[in-house]
Amino acid sequence: MPQQPQAVPRDRQSFRTTEVDVARDWLKTAYGTSLRMTTPAPHSPFQYSRISAGPLSLSTLALPTEYSYATGPLGAVAVTHVVGGRMVRECKGDVTRAAPGDVLAISQPDLPYAGRVYSAELRAVTVPLRLVQELAGRPAGRIRPLRFTRFTPVSHAMADQWKRTVDYVEESLLALPTGGAPLVVDAAARLLASTVPAAFPTDAHPDPVLADTRDATSETVRRAVAFIESHPAAEIGLAETAAAAGVTPRALQYAFRRHLGTTPMAYLRRVRLAQAHDDLVAADPTRDTVTAIAHRWGFHHQGRFSTVYRQTYGVLPRHTLAGP
Repeated sequence: MPQQPQAVPRDRQSFRTTEVDVARDWLKTAYGTSLRMTTPAPHSPFQYSRISAGPLSLSTLALPTEYSYATGPLGAVAVTHVVGGRMVRECKGDVTRAAPGDVLAISQPDLPYAGRVYSAELRAVTVPLRLVQELAGRPAGRIRPLRFTRFTPVSHAMADQWKRTVDYVEESLLALPTGGAPLVVDAAARLLASTVPAAFPTDAHPDPVLADTRDATSETVRRAVAFIESHPAAEIGLAETAAAAGVTPRALQYAFRRHLGTTPMAYLRRVRLAQAHDDLVAADPTRDTVTAIAHRWGFHHQGRFSTVYRQTYGVLPRHTLAGP
């Protein structure tokens, strides 16, 4: 059964200290890392902030000192944007150096890694490995998880795209009510996860196989549509829908393009838009809001929600809420 949305705690933490021992102990507790840290310059505090929601973690660290670390496998995908200063990281013999403006994947998700940071400000994002592999189209059941074939983005344009996506997701999460809008958090996680294989070279992309095209039938579409329409409020994605239809994710994508001229996830958004419309029609304008209803169905950008709603129903959502 697909997972039904639960209250998603959105947590924001911040920390500031000039005591190197306090900073070291706090980082060790937060990340489980083994740290060696020099004393920072006088009156230059260590600063840390973190936003976490569901499976996502977005952090900003500023350390006016030099430190080194070593840690075990993350079991997740971690990407860091070096805002200022420098850093060097090593994973199984691969050494990557980063300067201000650079973006890099920190490690192979299943391998230990180490690094050294030089008076740097970093923006770090952690995304579930399972979700990245799903959205990269990697077949389930592989013994070895996704591997980066290079730890830096495929181009400067994709590095910039990663930074913009992180900014957008952070802004969206900060705008959410505490503990609310689980479908918005799920959409944010999927957006970041889908950007990883687009921005970085990996081995996650499977070669197409004959069975995928053979399974791209109208019956596959019928089963997937029935599943989506029966579970519009569940935290489902391409993998869950393909499993319900009994085919691979790639076969499902082929089937939707061939028979409906769209994608499975675009169809899911269309179904959720219809649910939002029904809720707006039935809502009490003295108690309910367009924003709350949009969030309930996974739409976190109010301008875009209003645009697609008007294109579909001919009126703005606030007019539907207000009633005749």
